[in-house]
Amino acid sequence: MAGFLQLVTIFCVLSVTKSQDIRCYACTTIDANAMLSEISDPNWLRWLENVRYVPFSQKCIDYFEVDQALRDGVRSNECSNGVCMKMIFQEKSGISHVWRSCIPNAKEQIRSDCTKITSGEGNLEVCTCDGNLCNSEASLKIVTVLLSYLLFFLIR
Repeated sequence: MAGFLQLVTIFCVLSVTKSQDIRCYACTTIDANAMLSEISDPNWLRWLENVRYVPFSQKCIDYFEVDQALRDGVRSNECSNGVCMKMIFQEKSGISHVWRSCIPNAKEQIRSDCTKITSGEGNLEVCTCDGNLCNSEASLKIVTVLLSYLLFFLIR
């Protein structure tokens, strides 16, 4: 029983402790050249220019299978004092585009959250998170909460 309690203690410490630097998945299903040629707003253009620097992969889709994606060229990059980001744009036609990346030096300015915007062109959802490799489909925070509840009921 003492060994089990030590494992629970280690798990709790690891789930609370965060380092300044995390890793984020980096990939896109967006054809950057085609998309950028259609944008005229300089602010959007400057921000979206970064999509050119992440690997293109059809495995970057919203249903993200990490093993398959990594075999297809998706990378995980260090994100210095930043947050991970996942952006999904679904056109009215039903075609979806995904971009996963890091927003460096943004840990103090951007909180973990999701924002949805609907327009005549389609739906845009941008999610940010501050856990290691958290911009895959499943949220690290949800997994941590579920494991905490499971451990609570096991030791009761």
